[in-house]
Amino acid sequence: PIIGAYYLTVPGVTPQTIGTILLASTLAGFLLEIPSGYASDKLGHKETLVFSRVLMLFSTVFFLFGQGIPSLFFGGVFMSIAQAFHSGTGSAFMHETFRALRREDDYTRVMGKLSAIGFAIPAVLMAVVPFLVSISFKAPFAVALAIDCIGLCSALALCRPPVTPEHIEEVNATNFRQVLREGYRLHFFAFALFSGIMSGILFGVGAFRAPYQLFLEIPVIWFGVLFGIGRALASLMLAYSGRLRSTLTVYAFYRWEIILYSSLIIALGFMENRWVVAVLFIALNAFQWGLSSIDGGYLVDIIRKSKFKATLLSTGSQIDSAISAIASFSIGFLIEHFSYRYGFLMLGIGILALLLPLYAYIIFRYKRRDFLMPVVSN
Repeated sequence: PIIGAYYLTVPGVTPQTIGTILLASTLAGFLLEIPSGYASDKLGHKETLVFSRVLMLFSTVFFLFGQGIPSLFFGGVFMSIAQAFHSGTGSAFMHETFRALRREDDYTRVMGKLSAIGFAIPAVLMAVVPFLVSISFKAPFAVALAIDCIGLCSALALCRPPVTPEHIEEVNATNFRQVLREGYRLHFFAFALFSGIMSGILFGVGAFRAPYQLFLEIPVIWFGVLFGIGRALASLMLAYSGRLRSTLTVYAFYRWEIILYSSLIIALGFMENRWVVAVLFIALNAFQWGLSSIDGGYLVDIIRKSKFKATLLSTGSQIDSAISAIASFSIGFLIEHFSYRYGFLMLGIGILALLLPLYAYIIFRYKRRDFLMPVVSN
């Protein structure tokens, strides 16, 4: 919750500098998204997850011990690369585990509950952030380093789900172009594009949450509390992901996402009261992560029979990285030359300009196929 404000404690950092750092880091993730997914499918999901945790640990080390703007660049770049190797791979690993247990239809429900736990614990830790910041802005990164060590040990302890010899032979014999053709055959890329654009824009908004709250003179001691409230609400929504998934088609879900997120971000462009802005950020944080398991579940459902889930899911993450880079740099530029409110307003309009035509295309092209209906878990 304080990373954006932490950037501003480094001499010479401005909002445009933050946008440039985010551009560089997301560009690194963008370039490695699909190659990392393809390497994961070829070399092994567990091995890739372990490598991801090692990179994340290095990222935290740069933030904790580095000095000056270069350390922020390296910390951000290593974080993005770590996320690139995790995105797609984590979902693919878990789906293969569910498949081995013959519980594929439970994926969204169980993953939602697991994610709820994963968000509830950090929500509690957020309450500690104000006390840590009172000591030093680097103190939260010391806690993060300990958590990264636990994450690495957890990845090393994972059990590989069994696969058939035929599965291994097909993976080894398939090239990257064939994987992309399979994604096209499964009608995956339009949905991945929608999800990636939405996630990327929300990342751009979230990156400037702390700097904007600092600009509005919200005490830093509140940052962790506000962030924790958002994560707690996200945890609550994630716990009911399976129930929500069973009542919504992907088309209804995407429609409500457009309405919800564009309204909240455009509202940031009009509101001046700092506590109203804080509430809007809480809502964005809660919905962005609270609905993430449902969004991921739809994408996994489309490619559930593919043996290259990590590669295909990484295409969506690569779109996410590209949009994150553009959105972060753009909002940093707009803030530097105009204002925070103008930057958020333009981003909210950007959601409508990009996603309404894409949503219309998805409805026109795929609605009659009806291959993504609500899934009722046992």
